[in-house]
Amino acid sequence: MSDTTFLPTVAGVRRALTRLVYVRATLLACGIALSAWIVVDGVGLARGDGPIVAARGTGMVVAIALVATLLVSWVLAANHARRITDIRAALWIEERASAVPTASFALVTLVEALVGLRTSPDEASANTAARATAESPLLQASARAVLAQTDVPHALRRSARHQLLGPTLFVAGALVVLLIGALVRRSAAGGTGGAGFRAVTGDSALAPPAPPLGAWQVRVEAPAYMRRAPQQLGDVQHVAAVSGSTVQLRGTGPMPEHVIARLVGDAADTLARARRERVVMPTTEGNGWLVRTVATDGPVTLRLDRGGRARLLVIEGRADSIPAVSLLQPARDSVFRTAEGSVPLAASVRDDIGLAQARFELIVSSGEGERFTARTVPLGARTFAGDRTGTIRATVDLAALNLVSGDIVHVRAIARDAHPAASREYGSSETRSFRIARAAEYDSVAVEPAPPPEVDKSLLSQRMLLMLTEKLEKQRASLARTALLSESIKLARDQGRLRQAVGDVVFQRLSGDASGEHAHTAGDGHDHGVEQQQGKLALSGGNAGGVLEEGDDSPVIAINQPLLEAYNAMWDAGRALEQGDPRAAIPHMRLALAAIERARSAERLYLRGKPPTVIIDIAKVRLAGKDTGATNLRRAREALPPREARRAARLVVAAQLVTRDVSAARDSLAVLRVEALSDSPAFAAAVGAALDALGRGGDATDAFVRARRVLGGVVRTEAGAWSRGVPR
Repeated sequence: MSDTTFLPTVAGVRRALTRLVYVRATLLACGIALSAWIVVDGVGLARGDGPIVAARGTGMVVAIALVATLLVSWVLAANHARRITDIRAALWIEERASAVPTASFALVTLVEALVGLRTSPDEASANTAARATAESPLLQASARAVLAQTDVPHALRRSARHQLLGPTLFVAGALVVLLIGALVRRSAAGGTGGAGFRAVTGDSALAPPAPPLGAWQVRVEAPAYMRRAPQQLGDVQHVAAVSGSTVQLRGTGPMPEHVIARLVGDAADTLARARRERVVMPTTEGNGWLVRTVATDGPVTLRLDRGGRARLLVIEGRADSIPAVSLLQPARDSVFRTAEGSVPLAASVRDDIGLAQARFELIVSSGEGERFTARTVPLGARTFAGDRTGTIRATVDLAALNLVSGDIVHVRAIARDAHPAASREYGSSETRSFRIARAAEYDSVAVEPAPPPEVDKSLLSQRMLLMLTEKLEKQRASLARTALLSESIKLARDQGRLRQAVGDVVFQRLSGDASGEHAHTAGDGHDHGVEQQQGKLALSGGNAGGVLEEGDDSPVIAINQPLLEAYNAMWDAGRALEQGDPRAAIPHMRLALAAIERARSAERLYLRGKPPTVIIDIAKVRLAGKDTGATNLRRAREALPPREARRAARLVVAAQLVTRDVSAARDSLAVLRVEALSDSPAFAAAVGAALDALGRGGDATDAFVRARRVLGGVVRTEAGAWSRGVPR
């Protein structure tokens, strides 16, 4: 019997079922690819990134991902399709037939016999049995009855609807989610899609969510007196501006929700929050927004927030420094015998922005004693047209100044920039002076050698008394009260004798009296220069504190002033020792010792000279040391100060943020850098190098390590010929 009656129908069913498997696999692959797209786009939206379709190479990546998903799905579908044979197709037809039970499996049995005849035509035994089964009239009639009672096209359509409905809904749902996401992005960006967004949500009063801040444009306008054109810096996160400059930020989309300007640095930490932070109101400009602020003398951070994401702009404000002036001529102070001739003057001036004017200033002081007159003479004025550097020159005619013997001329150069403030300070140079000598200065003076002064003896005695008093204080816990009082009174007597000796020196120098322990009052008929008040010495005129006041400018009093302080400190120490309290006497004795030291230094004459040349015989001392075989232990590193420790912790946190959120790490480093500019410029430069590395998108590990070493004062050395290495 021929198999043309049954096998073509069964083969058609098999091919239809195979196509269904491949179509279902294709739909599932598309649904999975779209779902992955939705997940990646949603994560980017949460992080504040743009849509993935706007990224470079997105089409290629999506195509590769879709092809890979299709290949995997088709491989799995091919494995499943190989199991769909003619026998399984015949069984599928019988499962959907409405014949009587006696006809069950007739089509399957007949197709199996026909397939057996086709696959093994040469095996006699199997071929005979299969041929007998296939030629059975009853079996053929039952198979025809099964095919006649089965609507194969209708069954195939139902099976296709059952198998493809789920994947089709999966793909359609993913497409709908992508469409809604596109409408949300468009409406949030302020475009014409807002109506579409409200149509999808069904709420006409619903406001679309604000998108996060994108790129902005920074413009810096310098103060008018600087005469500089505005700077367009683009999308930057750090701006350096002179105090008074206007910093403008322009962006697109809705206005930022919050804009807060905050002072940073050590000075800002002591301010209240209300004074440290202020709210800046943005304005609308065209299709975007505008934020305007003025730079101050210190660093300021400008934080803008919109759509749950914030961006930080660091404004590094710096004050307009006054001009720097250096006096080149005259190079040193001078003394002239007569007021004749001329003195050349020269000075260099420079400014960070631009110079306005500069000149020399001469202050001529005349007189002696308590009568002095001073007059100011300007000289060599020059005007600059905004130059940053310049030189001024002039010549001083000594005869034209009408100088007399003893007059002193002070010379300095001053300059001013174009800052309009009336209270703006001048930049000034160091002062040189030249003096017209008096005739008496050239007389010869014979100096007789003198014995060691009394002050040196007092120094040794006071140091000895201080040591004895400290020793007595250490033994205080083991001594009885009577013994302590007895020893303390002995020291008080010695302190009193030493105080009397110092007082004699003071009265002899100031008033000519041989002793200071007799009565000296203001009304005894003569001026002593110093008098006793309540046991202490004071300058005449009621100056009980013993401190020089305005008018007490006599050189003799100035040199002997420390002896007055020593005398009064000895008086307080003696009273404490008489009461048996050596602990209270020790501070006063130390003050007296320090005052005597100052008196000795004031009376000394220091001569200038060339120090001797130290010659070392290198050949003699080389290899003369001894090796003990023991090495020095490494010294433990000292803990960082509190401020540096806090900065080190913030640096570590910023380094950890790099792996999760680069923008947040850059903001933290920017604030840390501006805070360290004033007190630690080296650390600020190291942090700036880390910011540059992050901006280039490279590895910033070495920059972070270098910043930490700079903060801790660690100096690395390279291996060299010497064991200690070569510093770098």
